[in-house]
Amino acid sequence: MKTYFQIVLVLLLLGFTVMFNFGLVDIRIDELNYLLGKIANMQDVSNSLGIVGKYELIKRRMQYGEESNSSYELEAKVQALTSGERTPDKGDEWKKKLYTAPVRITLNVIRLFLGKEIVSLKAEDKILNILEIGYFWERNRKYVEAIKVYDEVLSQNVQPEIKAAVMIHKAFCHSMLSEYDISKRTYERVISVYPNTEAGVISWKLLDFIESMEKQRAQLEQQKSSYFEKARQFYLLMDYRNSIKYFSIFMQEKPPDSLLYQAQYYKGRSHEEVGESEEAMAEYQKVIRGDKSREWAKQANRRMLMMGEFYEQKKQISDEAKRQLALYQDQSFINKVEQYASMVSESSLRKELMAGSAQNKEGKTVRAAADDSLLNVINKIGSLDLTGEKEAKRQEELQKLRDELVQTGRLSAQDVKELERRKDLEDNPFRRPSVLKETIDENSTQLKYIYNRKLRQGIKLSGKMVVEISIRPDGGIRNAVVLKSTMGDKTFEDDIVKQIRGWKFKSVSDSLGDLTVNYPFEFTQEE
Repeated sequence: MKTYFQIVLVLLLLGFTVMFNFGLVDIRIDELNYLLGKIANMQDVSNSLGIVGKYELIKRRMQYGEESNSSYELEAKVQALTSGERTPDKGDEWKKKLYTAPVRITLNVIRLFLGKEIVSLKAEDKILNILEIGYFWERNRKYVEAIKVYDEVLSQNVQPEIKAAVMIHKAFCHSMLSEYDISKRTYERVISVYPNTEAGVISWKLLDFIESMEKQRAQLEQQKSSYFEKARQFYLLMDYRNSIKYFSIFMQEKPPDSLLYQAQYYKGRSHEEVGESEEAMAEYQKVIRGDKSREWAKQANRRMLMMGEFYEQKKQISDEAKRQLALYQDQSFINKVEQYASMVSESSLRKELMAGSAQNKEGKTVRAAADDSLLNVINKIGSLDLTGEKEAKRQEELQKLRDELVQTGRLSAQDVKELERRKDLEDNPFRRPSVLKETIDENSTQLKYIYNRKLRQGIKLSGKMVVEISIRPDGGIRNAVVLKSTMGDKTFEDDIVKQIRGWKFKSVSDSLGDLTVNYPFEFTQEE
């Protein structure tokens, strides 16, 4: 009898453990859904989702042209895999709540014992709902609306990982609106405040992309070229407002039809990229009606199909585009688009927002679980003045928060001193990510030489490395270590790190101390 009782007890304990772990997995999945900025996985960047995928699409257009089927396929893939609601079916949602509720209660009891604030499921749901709205606007290229939502989230006390992810999305939206300075400052803030996170590492690459485009735009401004060529180059360089401007000037000169329809098409594409769908479709219709050669009419119909399937989600638009493309014998393109269009589910959120009712659906106050650690305090302070336009208010809030934390005993005088050092280090012009990157770029030719030397030895080598670089106040390197690597060659990695340890950055005051950055390096063989 005693043995039987022990067996039953063991089985009950095993069953509880299994259910607890299942619940824990689901809770963790819920948490991962918040990370809208989890935008690059361990695969090649062209296969990743979100922001990196969208920037990669822009790069492909520059390299292979607008008409490349691979570019269309990547665009369809990104839109399909990031479209639709992440909100589960109501029935499934209640089933999941039944077995995750005990797990959440247990975890909250543990948090209480540790002196931490409990996690509110309602607060989590509000955060997720508001982020879903922002991400919806971004997917549909309504960047101004998306920025408003992201600013609302950033003004709240949310988890650092969520804040970093939202800041990346906000920076992307500003870049698409040609607000490059704000975009760069936001990426720099992510790098400075969240250096040891994936978001911080990814922001280095996104900042690099924006700066490279900026340099090319500056060169374009100095070049003497036709309005048409300048407009097309601005389109490729993500400066859609200038592209629209120069195409409009060009079309007023009554160009030949062969260039007119091409200009109308690219003007439509520029309108499309900044979320002006009606203006874009109006330009496409002009091309479709006028282009007798069908070269640009075909491209315009392709864009109409993409808009109908992925952006506007209007069957009438996509059906008419399919009919026209079938006449152009472009069935393979239709099939490829339909393959990804079938993955897009109709969103009830789309209906609400497009009907203009979303403004009254969500509350204005969102409160997530708090964490009184020093890092979280720094994160909260770091979000008070993202644009640098309200410095006085930021200082006032900073002092108020300092006083509150010291009075309640949550921060010691030493903690406050460290907080001030970190903030001063972040604000120093010689420690801004864009300035640090100048030194990294200047020295990267050394790393390229080491890589090419390996290739000349007949060693096939390619991959990525994330290196942690500790910079002393005098600009020298205190240490450099490899955090992640896909190179598969320890000797090569050691040679790279050895070279980095000899770098010299600009010096700052000794009182600022060391700065540690995690920088991603990529090594690929040129074809």
